[in-house]
Amino acid sequence: MIVCPHCDHVNPTGTLECGSCHTPLAVDATTLTLPGVDSATVSQAPIAQLLHQQSQRQIALPRQFTRFRLGKANPRIPPDLDVSGFANAQIVSRVHAEIQQEGQTYYVEDLGSSNGTYINHMLLPQGKRHLLQGGDRIALGKGDLMTFIVQFTELDRD
Repeated sequence: MIVCPHCDHVNPTGTLECGSCHTPLAVDATTLTLPGVDSATVSQAPIAQLLHQQSQRQIALPRQFTRFRLGKANPRIPPDLDVSGFANAQIVSRVHAEIQQEGQTYYVEDLGSSNGTYINHMLLPQGKRHLLQGGDRIALGKGDLMTFIVQFTELDRD
């Protein structure tokens, strides 16, 4: 059996795509024995979260993704995280930034936003990626009015 790293759906052994959420299932994942299940495949990537500094709201990122866009609702490129309901959303562009996952590594990139993306108070040049570390501050726009703290937690392998 293979457990989807995104939605935890149990799929038959050899499945390449989750039957529930259609997430591609890792071919090189580590097989673990879980209580009540003969065997399961679980991704070894850390689980990433964003802590919205102003509201203290935690946003869990999917366990496996390629691009996770931050911005406001729009018909052209809908964001994965729509910040329209957050305070100070007016400083965020519709297509503002995206977090990219490559294996166990996470990056952030500004997508040509009007007010910029700041990493730890430093302007991130448009089109240049920044390697994310736990504790990094991602500010969408100037003045720390829309700030997210990057957090990583390891999967419990017991």
